[in-house]
Amino acid sequence: MVTEKGFAGTTTADIAKSAKVSIGSVYRYFPDKVAVMKAVVERNSARYQRRVDEETTAMPSHRWREAVEHAYDIYVDMCRGDDGFRALSGAGIASGELESTAAGVEDPLSPAFAQMLTARFDFPASPELRTTMLQAVTIGDVLTRLAFRLVPGGHPETLAQTKRIIVDLLAPHAP
Repeated sequence: MVTEKGFAGTTTADIAKSAKVSIGSVYRYFPDKVAVMKAVVERNSARYQRRVDEETTAMPSHRWREAVEHAYDIYVDMCRGDDGFRALSGAGIASGELESTAAGVEDPLSPAFAQMLTARFDFPASPELRTTMLQAVTIGDVLTRLAFRLVPGGHPETLAQTKRIIVDLLAPHAP
């Protein structure tokens, strides 16, 4: 629904209709559309994180670049395959639609990425890494959104440049 009308144009009634449930059922579990959207963002983030974990678990610690690049490839693949994921992923939050309505919405991906880098790839846990991770994810989200605005399947050069930028931002923190 959000992909068709945007966050501002989507109502709780639209969400209920799309889910084929009564509006009362939506309100039973969620006080408003912001709460619904937050739940969808959390679900999408969990799906994404599971896939990243599954597909990068076997990578040795010295292959962090490959893991980061692959994690970005997974993100792009999920954006291509699920318009709802793209609309309500970090890229959707970065667009400001959800963030401006719901103060306190944090990027759901940067803490998970920081955890992956510290736990599996021996990056030192630090406030600086968390800040850089937030920068990398935010820049990645914005540029990915741009890539999909330029070309429906994602502008290849923009996606490649985004991947390079993310790796370059994280490189100074590598062990």
